Amino acid sequence: MRLLATSRQRRRPAILAAGLTTLAVVAVTMSAPSTSAATPLSGNPESGSLSATSPAQTEQPVGYASMNGGTTGGFGAEVVHEYTLSEYWPSAGYSNPGDAMYDLIKEHDDRPSNEGLVIYVDQTIRSSEFSDAKMHVNDVENVSILGVGTQGEFDGVGLSLRNSHNVVIRNLRIHHVDTGERDGITVQKLSSNVWIDHNEIYNVFQGVDKDHYDGLIDIKDGARYVTVSWNHLHDSWKTGLTAGGDSASSAGDYITYANNWFQNVNSRVPLIRRSHVHMLNNYFQDVADTAINARMGAQVLVEGNYFENVGTGAVDEVTGDIHGPVGWFYGSNATGYWNLVDNVYVNTPNEHLKSTTDFTVPYAYDALSPTNARTQVIQNAGIGLVNVTP
Repeated sequence: MRLLATSRQRRRPAILAAGLTTLAVVAVTMSAPSTSAATPLSGNPESGSLSATSPAQTEQPVGYASMNGGTTGGFGAEVVHEYTLSEYWPSAGYSNPGDAMYDLIKEHDDRPSNEGLVIYVDQTIRSSEFSDAKMHVNDVENVSILGVGTQGEFDGVGLSLRNSHNVVIRNLRIHHVDTGERDGITVQKLSSNVWIDHNEIYNVFQGVDKDHYDGLIDIKDGARYVTVSWNHLHDSWKTGLTAGGDSASSAGDYITYANNWFQNVNSRVPLIRRSHVHMLNNYFQDVADTAINARMGAQVLVEGNYFENVGTGAVDEVTGDIHGPVGWFYGSNATGYWNLVDNVYVNTPNEHLKSTTDFTVPYAYDALSPTNARTQVIQNAGIGLVNVTP
């Protein structure tokens, strides 16, 4: 194993092992209900005082990632190994930051389960320099990958999680991924308790073949207990999915999408098969064809969302549903089901919509009104709002 001479290793106070991170959050000058049922943080010994005056200011995920023991990332472990990428990779003898980060993740696989890994990404990782087709996050637990300011960037390189647990991915710009699985982030192969928060992920929508890139965030193959929150996901043919196919084994499950901005995309927002999913307080803007596509018995709570310019209104040739904000589109031999609660539709076909299930979720949360959610998402989704200080 490579000698990790430039890491900071420290033993965390007991309260951090219970689920708090050490991220300080930039104050936002507005007041609104919190989207998390967790108690607001204060007096964090590592990063000063925190207060939760905005829904975006949460250090614990809302939704399914808060269940199954919670999702704390690297900071939830008893002993935490921290690395600032710009300091680590040149001194450790690597030719680029991507290869250095890849080896840090692989080396963490050999550590005991009570140890965590935190990587502060303050560099651009480029596909033209990186020696692999994707950034593997395989067979590890207790990991945080955190962008610093607006410097954490993956240019043409996606992150792929396989059989990994308790992982936090925050404040990263990921774009134009056309190598490996061609996804911005892939969560798969029985990975669990993953929080994807405050990232910006995009490709190109118009002017490229629809299959040149794949999804922005794909969750599949037995991945469970995932929260996708406060991300700006834009400019892509394919936005995301919760299963790689119709079979039971290909589906992810227990997934919350909260306070995301889906903008200028074509479809799969997301494509949901077999999964239990909560779509909470998202802003769907300029979705060319179809948004929430529920198939194969999926159960979806669609709550407090704002749909603007979503769907063509065309009749699906296979299922007969209207192409718009919610429905069963493009095939699969069975429909999914949706519970529609307090959504707003602007220039969006919706007169045909009605709930087809009474599905609810098993966790506590506070829902914003759709109009307030839209305002909050525009101001608070994406990168540069979480102040990550190494």
